Amino acid sequence: MNKRMLTFVSIGGLLLVAAALLLFIPAINGRNESPRSEPDAQAGEALTTAGKAPLIRNVKTNTADVGLYEKFELAFEVDGEYDNPYDPDQIDLAMALASPSGKTWSINGFYDATDAKWKFRFAPDEKGTWHYRFYAAGHGGADQSNEVEGDFEAVASGSRGWIQLSQTNKRYMEYRNGSTFYGIGIAYPWNITDASLDKIVANGGNLITYWNGNYDGEGNGGGRNQLQSYEAGVDRIDPLKAQRVDDLLAAFEQRGLHMSFVIWPHDSLTELLEGWPNTWSQNGYSALGPAKDFYASDKMWRYQERLYRYIIARWGYSRALGIWDLVDEINGTDGWAQNPTDVTDAWVNKVHDYFKAHDPYGHPTMGSMAGNRQDYWDYAYRTLDIADRENYYNFGYDAYARDIRKRWDSYEKPLMIGETGNITDTVKYHQAIWVSLTNGLASIPVWWDFDHVSDDMFRQMKHLAAFAAKIDFHEPRLPVSVSVDQASKSQAWVMQGKRTSFGWLMTEKGGAGGRAVKLTDFADGSYAVSWYDPWTGTTIGEGGAEASSGSLSLESPVSKQLDLSFTITRK
Repeated sequence: MNKRMLTFVSIGGLLLVAAALLLFIPAINGRNESPRSEPDAQAGEALTTAGKAPLIRNVKTNTADVGLYEKFELAFEVDGEYDNPYDPDQIDLAMALASPSGKTWSINGFYDATDAKWKFRFAPDEKGTWHYRFYAAGHGGADQSNEVEGDFEAVASGSRGWIQLSQTNKRYMEYRNGSTFYGIGIAYPWNITDASLDKIVANGGNLITYWNGNYDGEGNGGGRNQLQSYEAGVDRIDPLKAQRVDDLLAAFEQRGLHMSFVIWPHDSLTELLEGWPNTWSQNGYSALGPAKDFYASDKMWRYQERLYRYIIARWGYSRALGIWDLVDEINGTDGWAQNPTDVTDAWVNKVHDYFKAHDPYGHPTMGSMAGNRQDYWDYAYRTLDIADRENYYNFGYDAYARDIRKRWDSYEKPLMIGETGNITDTVKYHQAIWVSLTNGLASIPVWWDFDHVSDDMFRQMKHLAAFAAKIDFHEPRLPVSVSVDQASKSQAWVMQGKRTSFGWLMTEKGGAGGRAVKLTDFADGSYAVSWYDPWTGTTIGEGGAEASSGSLSLESPVSKQLDLSFTITRK
């Protein structure tokens, strides 16, 4: 949907590991080679042939003891023959790490123009002594610096780590330490403030959409540029934008929030497409050709590889980096409108494969079409880690349920509604988040945007977050829909599991209290039933029920509310 038209990541005890690293380091550089940038082809030609080896100086660490899943950073200077620190063919940095258990990791270094320093960033996921060694390579790898090595100690922390696909339930995500994760999301693509983040956290939010776009005027003001801005050039990284992302991730980490980072908002890839906002002229790629060529151009792909490599190196470590949202509303871009779908499909697959091959932290990927009824992107749902379909066509709770069930039956992976809403309506919001939870969505629908979420809507978010926090999403469940009473248009949706099930009872006439709900396919035995008022966030009834011959009958407690939620736990 064209929203702006409407409003606007002890050495001695590690001899064996160190030996493995000696074999491992050469492979790092070979795997991450990137071609020379076109703008620097003439000026940097002599810098990609044999010459003087780089020299690493003044290496400093941010800490000797780093908490699990927290930032370990090295900052240093590199003397060498290069004029573009963002061109890995001129100057390239690679590090290999060995964990206490002997697992090896490989990461790249990056240049931080704000500090005029080279850096490595990493987050350990094992307690104990980690060993690392790194080097700088110049002249297209022809000359290599001496290796620098060292150790750091990873200690216990209160962090659960970064988000990843669940290892036990393909329908959901989890934290790196294995604890369950359910997304309580909201779109906040620009102009993020600390006060607003505090409000989101206070109401149970944990997932925020942020754009690599041109509209963010908060913070240092650098949010108004893209990472490869026209001003900085496609062969470099805009320092103010990069610092803005640094600052946001730090703020997110302090609050336990996670960012769904939209790398390519539709605006950034739109030049001439009628009816859609366009910021292609502010995109560094506009110096290479028209927007319609972005998905197919080999030249543009070379610079994309550099961007993806850079953002993984700089932000991949962060537990606040939640999801790589590769492209937002791709059908609102020139390249989609003016190319066959096999061109955009190939690009989506290529970008996804790049992140899967180079992001050692395994952050999930997703992408979207616009939220019209016809915008159903089967290829992306099959290819990317998360099947994300926007909904701007029907805000009725039954429409959300039908969409989620259709994708549930087609794709065994986390499902999201990455954008919806763009209105302030407490009832619609309340119904949307509850029907989505109880139909198997991996996050509540991500409402567009922060400015459209009223205080009453935030309270509804808080009540659902409290309910979801008690659910173990590792348990496999199946979505079940039950017609309760046709006259009152009463219906229940249940995520049914062997141990714990949870559901939502909705009625349009007469209230949800005193309704008989008959469920099937339950193992015979005794169950504890708890009823929850989703409007007030209070438990209003607890009791038991017996399943016999596979049938379990419930009766909702007295209530004037039009909907109630419940949990069913086998004793």
